[in-house]
Amino acid sequence: MATSENINNGINEKIKTEVKEEKNLYYKINRINKDKLNYENNKRRKRRNLTFIVCIMLLIILAVVNMFSANFYMIYSKGLKYFKSYLVYIGISLGCFAVGGFVNYKIYNRKRICSLIALISIAILAFVWIAAGTLPKVVPNIKGAYGWIKIGTFTLQPAEFLKLPFIILLAHLFERVEKEKYRNIKVVFYVILIPLIFGIFICAQGDLGTTLHYIAILLFMLFLAQIDMKIIIGVTTAGFIGAGATFYWIYNFMDMTTAHFRYRRIISFITGLLTNEYDNAIGYQVWQSLIAFGSGGVIGKGYANGVQKYKYLPEVSTDFILASYGEELGLIGMVILMALLLTIFNLITKVAIEEKDYFGKYLVMGIGGYIITQVLINIYVALGMLPVFGIPMPIFSYGGSSLVTIFTSLGIILNVNNNKNIGNLTSKYKILRYLGY
Repeated sequence: MATSENINNGINEKIKTEVKEEKNLYYKINRINKDKLNYENNKRRKRRNLTFIVCIMLLIILAVVNMFSANFYMIYSKGLKYFKSYLVYIGISLGCFAVGGFVNYKIYNRKRICSLIALISIAILAFVWIAAGTLPKVVPNIKGAYGWIKIGTFTLQPAEFLKLPFIILLAHLFERVEKEKYRNIKVVFYVILIPLIFGIFICAQGDLGTTLHYIAILLFMLFLAQIDMKIIIGVTTAGFIGAGATFYWIYNFMDMTTAHFRYRRIISFITGLLTNEYDNAIGYQVWQSLIAFGSGGVIGKGYANGVQKYKYLPEVSTDFILASYGEELGLIGMVILMALLLTIFNLITKVAIEEKDYFGKYLVMGIGGYIITQVLINIYVALGMLPVFGIPMPIFSYGGSSLVTIFTSLGIILNVNNNKNIGNLTSKYKILRYLGY
């Protein structure tokens, strides 16, 4: 019996040893596979970062070179004032790009931070709305809209730089809706309320184009997010009701000259689209833009050889900057530009697809929608396929508010893509804890 028990004990010990060895082998293989996967993911992130940054740098080079040419006629009368200002904006924006890439994006998802973002954003919009009638020197009427805050020589467009806070708030709310499975009615209510407040205040400024861009961002995020169709219908309905009520108020109680001007813009667009005939006053810029694109042909007239910038096209540095670019660099130049923009959008899409954190995913999707819709609106306006809305071309158009917002958003994309790598620095650098790590 003792011999039999010893044999059984020996067999059991052997089995236990083999099982333990198998487990150890399994864990080793699993760890090796995990390390290999992490290595591949890190390698892919680094490669994506490099492509992303290179594309942005190439866009900046094209934009700076094009801005110098577009403002060439001003050199004789005003010197390099506008071009130097543009370079300053680019420098500040690159700083914002670095900050956006360094600060952990998850800090924006904290409830207190989101509440603060919402309160500050609404307070700024409310101030612009109130000051539009009481402080004309601070909030002047520029081209029929009260969308700028002027302090001395410094001019700020709140509706432009508030696009990023708008996206952050929506991403936070969408994540809470996804996690709480629609059980929190208050969150669902905020999903409807926040876009409605932003839309009404911005539309009340008389800035139809920016209002439509906010709606485009919202719809882009709604239809790509995993949101119940009932909420999508509710938000869309609330948006149309709010926009309709605001439009009614603007066109019945605001300056009739401004309202009539917008009406003529829409009529000019429809007439031009159907008959290819444009109003000499309202449709002048679109017609000159089409002449610029048409005269550029396939290879363009050559750098600095364009003629539309010589006061034929009034907004050549802002909304119609692409007309000057297309005239001088032609179809080939436009294809290169579109290739760079599509590469950036493709990289943003990949970051959103691979991101497991819902807030990060919705944030990246919102920024991607913000950039691509702005690009499309600007191009369609320049080609006469949409009414003139006053939407700038990302990176290319003159304007500090737009540049700072765009580059900060691009920096956040980089941060989401790098988040796992950056998060490992917490134990080494205590200061990173104050930045959300």
